[in-house]
Amino acid sequence: MPDTSAVPISNWTEVAAMLQGIGAVLGPVVVGIAAWIGRNTFESWRQQKLSERRIEQAERILTATYKARRSLSYVRNPMMLGHELDAANATLKESGEWDKIIGGEQERERVATTQAYYNRLNRTLDDRRALEECQPMARALFGEQLEKAIETLNHQFRTVQIYVDANHRDRNDADTDFRGKISSAIFEGYPSSAENEIDQTVTAQVGIIESICLPILRLEAAKNIGR
Repeated sequence: MPDTSAVPISNWTEVAAMLQGIGAVLGPVVVGIAAWIGRNTFESWRQQKLSERRIEQAERILTATYKARRSLSYVRNPMMLGHELDAANATLKESGEWDKIIGGEQERERVATTQAYYNRLNRTLDDRRALEECQPMARALFGEQLEKAIETLNHQFRTVQIYVDANHRDRNDADTDFRGKISSAIFEGYPSSAENEIDQTVTAQVGIIESICLPILRLEAAKNIGR
């Protein structure tokens, strides 16, 4: 009975050649598949990191925005409390400016009121700086519109400061229109929120910022709920 367990050497040579041919064909395919998987994995990782960065910056920008809005309300509060005026007087005395005031008690009150507004503005410096520092990433991740909205919102502090100075210089002989502009700048809600230019500017800029940043945070929250 013949032995069928052995394969002739010539047949093994043919099998090896065949496998070598298959390897030559499949090699580039395998490499291509590996490269495709690598590219997609990297792209997925990159998109994930970018998404995380956008979420992080959106939260940071909104936090800075709301703090700046609250600080503007604080600076422009029409009610100047007694302890604020006392602190302003103390500041003026410590700096030596108190003794330089000419014009009696009325002028001292005027200068003290101006200093009280400056004290308010100085207390908001950290919030203003935090908002300003958001601008570069706002432009890089979300575009020019968001950067401009942040810049415009932050500029309102400077506008208030300008009109605080104008209020100090005013001796009630300014024309009625200009007096009204001073009052609407340094007093929130004067004569009404609908008529107050700074109120309207703040509302508009906060609205723009929210329209860009809130959807990003809400989408992330929805994803977390769905997990």
